Amino acid sequence: MRQPFVLHVDIDAFFAAVEVMLNPSLKGKPVIIGGMPDERGVVSTASYEAREYGVHSGMALRTAAQKCPQGVFLRGRFHVYSQTSERFMDVLRRFSPRVEVASVDEAYVDLSGMRYLHPSVYDLAHKIKSTVEGEIGVRVSMGLGFSRLGAKLATEVAKPGNIFFVRDEKEFIANLALEKIPGIGRHTLLILHGLGIRRVKELRTAYPAIWKRIIAPHIFSGSGYPDRHEPRTKSFSRETTFPEDISDRDLITAHLAYLLDRLSVYLIENKYYAGRIEVKVRFSDFSTFTKRMSLDFPTYSYQQMWKRALFLLSELIKKKKLALRLVGVKVEDISKQRDLLPFVSLKDENISTGITDVKKRFGFSAIFTAREMLLEKIYPVEKDGVVLKTASLTK
Repeated sequence: MRQPFVLHVDIDAFFAAVEVMLNPSLKGKPVIIGGMPDERGVVSTASYEAREYGVHSGMALRTAAQKCPQGVFLRGRFHVYSQTSERFMDVLRRFSPRVEVASVDEAYVDLSGMRYLHPSVYDLAHKIKSTVEGEIGVRVSMGLGFSRLGAKLATEVAKPGNIFFVRDEKEFIANLALEKIPGIGRHTLLILHGLGIRRVKELRTAYPAIWKRIIAPHIFSGSGYPDRHEPRTKSFSRETTFPEDISDRDLITAHLAYLLDRLSVYLIENKYYAGRIEVKVRFSDFSTFTKRMSLDFPTYSYQQMWKRALFLLSELIKKKKLALRLVGVKVEDISKQRDLLPFVSLKDENISTGITDVKKRFGFSAIFTAREMLLEKIYPVEKDGVVLKTASLTK
């Protein structure tokens, strides 16, 4: 019988798991990452113990505190999570040359060629699991299927901390509830439920066109690892909710400068170029606005991105005469390569690269712009950066 060969690996409650790894006394306790219980902002990650009380990602911190008053609230150390993610991916690459990073805490591993080195792909999956958990110190859930969709859905069944093997992927997916399938939105799901359709097999029978568009492209029946066409547009973002609403223009600008500094360093370290930038603001009445514009050319230069970001911020804060609750910045149109005209100056990029080298050697706080230094008046500063109240890192 043909063996499945697409392995999906997911670290359970990643941010919380790292905190428990670094502080074993937290084991078994409801750990909530995102900020303090009396602060504004939202939960980034909740441990499984906290989830038993109804706490989940995206929930307001104060609501989480009401549901789980005994929870251990932490602001999070995103630089540590990033380092742990890199170690996690490095372990996976020892088992296969083809590892697709899906996010900071999950990846797909191609095991199709490993059958020549290991008699059983199932034994290999167990070996990968024990190696990751032994070397990294976090618990993982794993799904093994014939496609990315099948493997990822298998991982959902395996959580928390187990492995689920799919031997008949079409049958497995056909019997799943529609809400388990990525790509079926809430509005579509509500309509289908109203029509009495709750499982994938019912969808295929009643509305084959929808099934063909959402499900069929992901079900693979070949013998090799399925190719994937990466979307041309990717994005990385940083945002933060302020401890209190801010009206001071300089202080708002300081937050934006720091967030963009983080993004610039991230792009340089990962050898990415950004083609477009977006700034986001949320006013005290919770109204939210974004504005974006293209860069002159794909770049990771802090200075080039800052010129655009500052202009966008100026335009956004004109919309209302209210204090701000949140500010964020996003870079889009991410690429690994670019074509430049010969007269384009790379001086700003060279400066950004030099600053990043200093930060890597002496810590992120070794060099700040004058704008960023305003944050030292209201936040603690550690070697690895300013400790924002509710920092958010997304991909």
